[in-house]
Amino acid sequence: MENGKIKKSSKFIKSILYLITISLVIPSILSSAPQKATIKEILNNPDTYNQKEVIVVGEVINFKPTISKKGNPYTTFSLIDDDYNALKVFIWGHPEINNDDKVEVIGTFQKIKYVGKYRFYNEIEADSIKKLKER
Repeated sequence: MENGKIKKSSKFIKSILYLITISLVIPSILSSAPQKATIKEILNNPDTYNQKEVIVVGEVINFKPTISKKGNPYTTFSLIDDDYNALKVFIWGHPEINNDDKVEVIGTFQKIKYVGKYRFYNEIEADSIKKLKER
């Protein structure tokens, strides 16, 4: 009889530990998911979105594919909304988009980004860019 109680309490403890682990892991997974936001929301609340992964939709202007001095391809452009609010976007490589394309950008927003002696304000370092439709 004593052995049966130990097995039951051992299973109970394992179940409790499992539930505790799940309750700690799930919120961290959910909180790391990119957050949908508008350009205006980000510009009005830059501290809220700083260093966070965001999903933003807008129109491409000032599209500039470039190659660094070290030979690394990258692209910069501005992403604007219908009211001409704008965020800067940086991505490694040359995505197949152009000025006036409507796109979805997924990346990390930075209120201030330091690169060497340069400062960049209100920029998304994009992980991916998806063209939504031709304009």
